[in-house]
Amino acid sequence: MRRINRGRVRRDELRADAERRQEERATRSPREQLDLLDQRLGEGLGAVKERKKLQSLIDNPPPPAKKKKEKSSGG
Repeated sequence: MRRINRGRVRRDELRADAERRQEERATRSPREQLDLLDQRLGEGLGAVKERKKLQSLIDNPPPPAKKKKEKSSGG
């Protein structure tokens, strides 16, 4: 059996790769993510909970975030 290299350098590589994947995922819309799952796993196959969550976001998009008002210095 092959031994997995989990030294500090390898862990840093894995962490950097995970961060890159998270950043890429954050740029995709729920529709794009659902399409990607279909491409990777097959249409409607696997990732049942993730698909349900994405479909819910597509059907009921969250309201746009409100910008916070800046407080005046009051001076």
